[in-house]
Amino acid sequence: MLSDFQARLEEVERLVRDDRDEVGKRAGVPFIVFTYDPGDELEVDEEVRNLIEKLEYHDQTVAGIDMRELVFSILEDRGILENVIDLERRDRDRLLDGLKSSLLDDGEMGQLASAIATAAEDADTVIIYRMGILYPFASASTLMGQLETNTPDDTPIVFCYPAKVDDKSLRFLDESEGTYYRARVIGHE
Repeated sequence: MLSDFQARLEEVERLVRDDRDEVGKRAGVPFIVFTYDPGDELEVDEEVRNLIEKLEYHDQTVAGIDMRELVFSILEDRGILENVIDLERRDRDRLLDGLKSSLLDDGEMGQLASAIATAAEDADTVIIYRMGILYPFASASTLMGQLETNTPDDTPIVFCYPAKVDDKSLRFLDESEGTYYRARVIGHE
């Protein structure tokens, strides 16, 4: 028997494989947000990798983006990873401000969104996972806002995000992450 998140991942698979006309900019729904309980992170991570393999087996080009790896590689490429680790111990508020400006560029197309947009250019589907690393300096809705006009019209982008859906917002660790008005949300209970 499938677990709740496995069944919901099958819905993601259906949308990006068989019912692509329901997602993408042309459908007015450029993003899919798959939420899950943060305690299920390891199981979901494995199932997301399985989903990527299934889609590739069915001849889709999938850009699987491990957000944790992306953040660390950007910080390492900029030569500031060690400073970030040190600053996290000493001054968390200053660290968060620095990460916002380094990775998000104050709302403009930041390095995270740029990397995702570049991957989307050559992919049929983009799946972004391990997004918990973004908390609290960035949110899924911030990335969606930056990506909305900067990615191909027919490439669905799936955000696998450890959050709950509450009314019209995503909530990570009981804090609002913003709205998701342009996303198809496949939420958990």
